[in-house]
Amino acid sequence: MAFERTVLDNGITVVSEHMPWVRSITLGFWFRVGSRHETADQAGLTHFMEHMMFKGTDSRSAIEISEAFDALGAESNAFTAKEYTCYHARFVDHRLDDALELLADMVLHSTFRDEDILTEREVVLEEIASSEDEPDDHVFEMFLDELLPTHPLGRPVLGTVERVASYGRDDCISFHRSFYHAGNLVVSAAGNVDHASLVWKVQEALAGIRAGKPLERIPLIESNRHEFAAQKRDIEQAYLVYGFPWYRADARERFAGSVLTSILGGSASSRLFQEVREKRGLAYSIMAGASVYSDTGQFYVYCATRPDNLAQAAEIIRHEMARIADEPPSAEEVSRNCEVITSQLLLGLESTSERMIRLGRRETMGFAQVEVPELIERYASVTPDEVQDVARKYLTVFPTATVVSPFAEGMARQLVLGR
Repeated sequence: MAFERTVLDNGITVVSEHMPWVRSITLGFWFRVGSRHETADQAGLTHFMEHMMFKGTDSRSAIEISEAFDALGAESNAFTAKEYTCYHARFVDHRLDDALELLADMVLHSTFRDEDILTEREVVLEEIASSEDEPDDHVFEMFLDELLPTHPLGRPVLGTVERVASYGRDDCISFHRSFYHAGNLVVSAAGNVDHASLVWKVQEALAGIRAGKPLERIPLIESNRHEFAAQKRDIEQAYLVYGFPWYRADARERFAGSVLTSILGGSASSRLFQEVREKRGLAYSIMAGASVYSDTGQFYVYCATRPDNLAQAAEIIRHEMARIADEPPSAEEVSRNCEVITSQLLLGLESTSERMIRLGRRETMGFAQVEVPELIERYASVTPDEVQDVARKYLTVFPTATVVSPFAEGMARQLVLGR
């Protein structure tokens, strides 16, 4: 992962990785604005703006933007996260000039016409309704709300129906002026791309962008974490998320923490998969995962099971959390899961899109880039005692759990927490 980095005079950061053995380039425009930067009155506006960037500019209509990407033979999309928004495209290398101009036109010159806002509001409202209708999505949103009840990180990226239904052209223009400027932008690319040439092309394509300083994140202050929440629905399964506060994205224990997560629920040989699904047949879906941000994170176990099995599945989850904190894993188990992690890392890096995302995410979040050989070495050095130390530090505090099931809240609490 040999990357190059340049900061332009106007504040735009350009970071790229040359992959001369491929014919593609994946290009991303990363803005340092996500749902954590929203006020309560702006809930969901970052995501709504992502949609609006595809709806037309001074020189192109929405259909013309789509046709322009198709004419390049490009794959294009965008995503909004808690701490950033990314617009990206993957295309054949000789189309770089055209793709760069097209993305630049979208993010600089979107017009936010009233009629487009009316239509796209309905699209996003449908997206919110779809998420709320899906118990496996909604239970995660409940979990974040209970884990971070007073901070924007705990709010849904999609926002709420009430807020999204209220957004108009003035909201879009004001938001664009506040966040879509040079100091808040990272341009990331990976593939058959020359860095010096890319820097020059970015300067040309984004010459008209407004100046501005990088956005400062709202500090994490959260002392009101909740233990439990449940929603009763007439459904055939119970959906559970059981978790804890976690470390930040660049924490020193992140390598041991990734191994811990993998051991507990990262693969078919993981402890929870084996104990809950393979040995007892209590669930089809059971996994452990983690999300990390610039200053915090969350660890979680997700399980979907029949309501009659909820208590037993939750008991096993609690037991496995306690067991790995009380007794370190074997050296063989650590080694095997390190191999899982590093192999997935290397397989992912065969993709120009994955490399672009790795570069862009770390740069946007303000973290130093780390070469792949160093990452592999760090994972190989993880010890069983380090894994146990992370478990003791993070998995022995009181949990936060959320459930969507046919049970009322009191019964669900008893089944999940055993009290």
